[in-house]
Amino acid sequence: MPRTTVHRIVHRVTEEVVDIRDIVIYLPKTPEDLEAICRGFAGLARHRAFNKAGGAIDGCHVRIVPPGGPGRRCYVNRKLFASITLQAVCDHQGRFIDTYVGWPGSVHDARVLRHSPLYKESVYPPPGHFILADGGYPCLQQPLPLITPYKRPIRGVAAQRFNGHHSRARSIIERAFGMMKTRFRAIFLQALEVKPTFVPL
Repeated sequence: MPRTTVHRIVHRVTEEVVDIRDIVIYLPKTPEDLEAICRGFAGLARHRAFNKAGGAIDGCHVRIVPPGGPGRRCYVNRKLFASITLQAVCDHQGRFIDTYVGWPGSVHDARVLRHSPLYKESVYPPPGHFILADGGYPCLQQPLPLITPYKRPIRGVAAQRFNGHHSRARSIIERAFGMMKTRFRAIFLQALEVKPTFVPL
C-alpha cells in the first residue's frame, strides 16, 4: 500500500476517534458518580481519609521520532528517548476521566499540569475533594487540590502510614497506563513516525 494512502487512512481514523473522545473520557457527571469514585479510592487506600479523592493523576511518555533541527533536544526526556508527554487523571477503576497531551518530553510533570485545562479552569474536583499525585507534583489547595506523599526522609509512623495508604490508592493510575500500553503496543512500544504536532491527536 502506498505511504500516502496509509497517511490518509491514519489521519481519517484518528479524526473519527477524536470525535468520540468526549463520549469515552469524561469527568463525573452526577454527584452519585463522584461518590462512587470517592468510595472506590477509600477502598483502594483502605482508609476513610481518602473518601474525598476524586482521581489520581500522573504523566507518561509517548515515544516519537524527534523532529530535525535544534528543537529536537527538547523532546528528549529524562530516560533519554524522544517523547511527547501525556497527562491523565483516572478514577478508582483505572478509567481515564481527563487527558492532556502535547508537551515535549523534557518538560516536567508539574509544568505540564500548570498549563493544562484541568488546572487553569479549576472545574474538577468539586470543593472539598482532591486528586492524588506522586512526589513529582506540588501539594496544592488552589486552584487544583492535589495531595502528594510526604517527602523523604519520612519522619514518624503517621507519615509512613499515610504514604502507604496514599500509594495504594494512587497506584491505580500506574496500572491504567500499563493497561493502555499493553493494549496499544503499536503506539507505545515504538516511536511514532508522525509530526509532533499530530502526536497529541
